[in-house]
Amino acid sequence: MMSHYFTGDNTEHEYREIKFNYRDRVYRFKTDRGVFSRDRIDYGSSVLIDAVVHDASISEGGVFVDMGAGYGPIGTVLGDVLGAKPIMVEVNSDALMLCRGNAEQNDVEAEVMDRVEYDAMEFAEPPALYVTNPPFRAGKPVVLEMIEDAHRKLGSGGSFYMVVQKKQGMPSYRKAVEKLFGNSEIVVKDKGYHVLKGVKMQKPDV
Repeated sequence: MMSHYFTGDNTEHEYREIKFNYRDRVYRFKTDRGVFSRDRIDYGSSVLIDAVVHDASISEGGVFVDMGAGYGPIGTVLGDVLGAKPIMVEVNSDALMLCRGNAEQNDVEAEVMDRVEYDAMEFAEPPALYVTNPPFRAGKPVVLEMIEDAHRKLGSGGSFYMVVQKKQGMPSYRKAVEKLFGNSEIVVKDKGYHVLKGVKMQKPDV
């Protein structure tokens, strides 16, 4: 089975272009051998995109994080529809190249970086949104760390969105969101996919 991230830097590429229709626009993405969902945008990502578009609040030109971006479909589409700037984070150099190129060819201004660059980044303002279709095959600790990272990075009132199937451990991940954020909500359920949301609350004045 293919991993959610690339399985490794490819020596033999097999590029192809796929299309994604959303809100009267056709988005085009270049994919490659070894990338998750190379033949089409996976259903979980499409559910997450639509949930965030209908539920999230972000000012035009605001910044949001797309963690585990793959070849960039979630961050690219959300950046375009919301009029916001995605920071798309990936661990593999091939994926980073695809992600950067896909944002550019769809006319979306984005920052694309690896995890080391992201961890060292100082935000001028905290991101308003943090979205992820996590790499569940990488293991639960990896996914839990993403939830923790979202809570650290988001500003007060910022929202975290994660798509997960019940069989992938949705109840357990919802408990983790509830514990960190002090709240949790399932904003969408669609064909077994759940979009979890947590809102970072303002710390009370001491």
